[in-house]
Amino acid sequence: MPNLPDVPPDPDEMDRHLREITSGQAGEATFREPSAAERTRRPVRAVSTGRMSWRKARKAAKLRKPVQEPGRTRAKVRQARPHTATRGKRRRRARVLLTLSVVLAMLAGVGYGLSRFGLLPPSRNQGPVSNGLAPGLGPAFTAADPFAGTPAEHFPSGASGIVPPAARPVGNISAAQVSAAYATTKKLLVAANLNPQTLSGGVPDSFARLLAPQLRSYFISGLGKLGIDNHGYGRSTRGWVASFAPGTTELVGGIIKVSGAMAPTTAVDSGHHVLRIEFNYLFVYPVQRPRQPSTRMRIVMRQQGNVDFAQWNDPGGPLQAWWLPGSSSGPAGARCDVQDGFIHPEFPGGPPDHVLPSGIPIDPYSQSYSPSRADCVAVTRT
Repeated sequence: MPNLPDVPPDPDEMDRHLREITSGQAGEATFREPSAAERTRRPVRAVSTGRMSWRKARKAAKLRKPVQEPGRTRAKVRQARPHTATRGKRRRRARVLLTLSVVLAMLAGVGYGLSRFGLLPPSRNQGPVSNGLAPGLGPAFTAADPFAGTPAEHFPSGASGIVPPAARPVGNISAAQVSAAYATTKKLLVAANLNPQTLSGGVPDSFARLLAPQLRSYFISGLGKLGIDNHGYGRSTRGWVASFAPGTTELVGGIIKVSGAMAPTTAVDSGHHVLRIEFNYLFVYPVQRPRQPSTRMRIVMRQQGNVDFAQWNDPGGPLQAWWLPGSSSGPAGARCDVQDGFIHPEFPGGPPDHVLPSGIPIDPYSQSYSPSRADCVAVTRT
C-alpha cells in the first residue's frame, strides 16, 4: 500500500475536486460503496461452524461486530462539531475523507492478514481440492503419529487395550463362569468397535452372533431404522456398534487406541439372577474423508454399559450375553443431526451441523462425566 502524505491536502484543491464530483466532470471513482440492493444480491459465503472453545467463540463474536458506514460517520462528525465558517467546514470535510480512506485501507489489510494466516475460517466454496489438500492448509496430524499430543498417545493399541481383571467368584457365580463372561465381553467390545467390516458400515455379524438369540433378532431387525424415539434415543440398533457411514470415512494409520476397564457384579433382571459385567472404554479413531488428508480429525467413542449373563433360553445351558448400552454420549466429533445409527464425522470444511451442541464443552478423553445419550454435547480435542 503506498504511503499516505503527512500533510493534509490543500482545502481549495479539495473543494475543486468536490465540485467536479458533484457536477459529474470527475472520472470514475476508484472506490464505490455498494448500495443496499447490491449487497443483498451478493452470494452468502458459508463457513464451517465446527465446535469451538468459549474463548474462540468470544473472539469470533468480536470480529463479527459491524463497522459503521462511512456516510453515517461523516454525518455524526458534522453534527458533533458544528462551525459557521465555510473554510473550516471544508477543512473538516477533507480530514474526514482522508481518515475514512485510511480506515478502509486498514480494514482491507487486516482482513487479508487474518485470511492469509488462517485466523478466519475458509469458505466452503473456496475452490477445488488438489491432492486432498486445501490451498494453504495441511493435515492436522501425520499418518505415522496420528495421536501425538493427545491422551490417546499413551493408550494401548486395538484389542490389547481390553484387559479383563483376574476372575473371582461373585455371589453364587464361580470364578470359571466369571472368566468366561469376561472373555465374551471382550469379544463383544472388539466386534462392536474394532471389527473392519463393522467399522466400514457392513453387517455386524461378528457382534450379533455373540448375543442371546432373542436380543440377536431384535438387534438385526433394528439396524435399518431411522430417527429417534419418544425419549430422544436413536431407533437404530446400529448405534450399539461403531459403524462409519459407508464410503464417507477412512482410517488414518490403521491403528485404533483403546483404554478402559471392566468389573463384575450381580443383579436381578426380569426375574433372572444375572452376572453383570460393567464396562467403560474409550476408542479413538484417527479418520479423514477418503483421499483428503486436509480433513483429518479424531473420533472419540465411549462405550459404557453392561453385559448381563444368564441362562436366558436354556435353564441348563451356558450363560448367554445380553448387551445393555449405557447412558454415554455419542461419538465425540460426530454430527448430531443425522439419526441413522452411523457415525458421520464433522469433518473440517464440511456443511454445518443443524443441531447445535449444548452445555459446557467436555473433554471426550475423560471417563468421569455422565452425559445422556440423547444430548448433543460440545466437546474439545477432536
